[in-house]
Amino acid sequence: MSSALNLVLVDAKPAYLLKLQHMVNTIPYLNILFTANHGVDCLQKLQQVKTEPDVIITDLLMPEMDGMGLAAILHYARPALPIIVLSDLLSEFEIAELMDIGVKGFLSKKKLSHAVLEQAIDAVSYRKDFIDTTAFDIAQVHKAVDHFNKLPYEKNITQQLTNKELLYLQLLVTMENEEEIAKCMHISVKTV
Repeated sequence: MSSALNLVLVDAKPAYLLKLQHMVNTIPYLNILFTANHGVDCLQKLQQVKTEPDVIITDLLMPEMDGMGLAAILHYARPALPIIVLSDLLSEFEIAELMDIGVKGFLSKKKLSHAVLEQAIDAVSYRKDFIDTTAFDIAQVHKAVDHFNKLPYEKNITQQLTNKELLYLQLLVTMENEEEIAKCMHISVKTV
């Protein structure tokens, strides 16, 4: 990787966020735009920065808005933005669900190394999926994805909503007022 990549790091635990920052800072072509403590914090900071991130790395379990909620909103608001989820608690079916909402990378917090982190960032920055095979069974993930894809389309109510409707529902539970929702959705307050 030759050109600089701008990252956003999201984790509720300050100690782990610091560890992740240290790991990222050892890779010369990576730049941390900002860090956030949870999904809502990340969304608010994304609205304030002028530079678009190239990759978001987020924990799964966080207060206020977890990594899945953040990924769902970003999937509809910024579908081209690659997301990497860090967790040791993911099942293969949960990975399939997260892949369905656009998450590209899956890493283990406990087994995370500089090399694996760099490989994951490089892969997702080229819009490729990356699953840490030292932590997750890739065959089981593919099996879960196949199973997930075979589920009847009409059973999931969220699949019947438009992208804008889904984004609105996510923002409704996370934002404090209509003005914030309107700003995030790039629409007028009256439309909200």
